[in-house]
Amino acid sequence: MAEVHITEEDAKVVEELIRLARQLKVGGYLSVFTEMTANGDVLLEHIAAERAMIRGAALAEAAMDPIKNMDPNQIPKIRHNLVYLVGPLLEALAKTDPKTAPKVSMFGALKYLGDPGVQKGLGFLLTLAKNLGKAMDEYEAK
Repeated sequence: MAEVHITEEDAKVVEELIRLARQLKVGGYLSVFTEMTANGDVLLEHIAAERAMIRGAALAEAAMDPIKNMDPNQIPKIRHNLVYLVGPLLEALAKTDPKTAPKVSMFGALKYLGDPGVQKGLGFLLTLAKNLGKAMDEYEAK
């Protein structure tokens, strides 16, 4: 049998792999990666057959491009805002049936403006629109 010579550098790499494997195990990801390696060809065939998956991956890559170049100091602010926006947005979507939403005239819209919830939501949307317009003028794709 051939003798294996392990250098100090090799030992460090093996130690790092063991640490990584432990983290994957604790996080519950080791079994996912094990399954992917055992059935990776089937998984890739399934993904390749799903046009929606390919389209979704292309859109996700496009969305990730600005995130890759974003100032790291902005990430906590964006994360905070997403956490506090997505919850109410999902609740509002659950309570709102688009098929039964009424048509509203100009005077009907003015009535809605008396509702504090509408005022708050509209205030948020208008502030977002203002900031979006400014960001659109200043943004340069990298």
